[in-house]
Amino acid sequence: MSEQVGKQALRSQEWIQTALFQLMEKKAYSHISITEITDRAGLARQTFYRNYQDKDEILLNYLDSLMKGMWENVGDTAVFNEEMFVILFRNWKSNAPSSLIYNIELKDRKIRQLIYKSICDFFDELSMDTIEENNESPEYTYRFYAHKSLSSIVHLMLIEWTLNHFHLSPEEIGRLVSDLTVSIRAHL
Repeated sequence: MSEQVGKQALRSQEWIQTALFQLMEKKAYSHISITEITDRAGLARQTFYRNYQDKDEILLNYLDSLMKGMWENVGDTAVFNEEMFVILFRNWKSNAPSSLIYNIELKDRKIRQLIYKSICDFFDELSMDTIEENNESPEYTYRFYAHKSLSSIVHLMLIEWTLNHFHLSPEEIGRLVSDLTVSIRAHL
């Protein structure tokens, strides 16, 4: 019975995510309501809230899985180098859904915030777990702020590259990010 409930929840989550992305094809993310999502998915609001707290959670879950998928080719160790950035930009260009690109082009602030959060979360997972969280040492402080700076630069470059219709190749933008972040990455 619990296996059936699990399958049903996964199916509902898939329908909800699909409905959100379909709505995002023609409307700014920030202007989409839960009611519109549930109506489009053919589900009750109660089903939505059984699976998600809000629509941000849907998009953040998607972005997190997209981000993790982008880095599969990199391996387990966090080596922030040119190759890693090239992989990120190549996979973003290949895998970011058109509805997400459309909302970036609309300059929807919430979309940008969620993309930034997914980058930060993933970089946290890759690099910050090796330092104690409550450590007040200078090494921790430098590493913490270097990490946040790197996340910010990668986010900014990803958004601007998308807004400029991928005018540089993934290799060119990856090299540029690598060159711009050399001094930051020295502290990671």
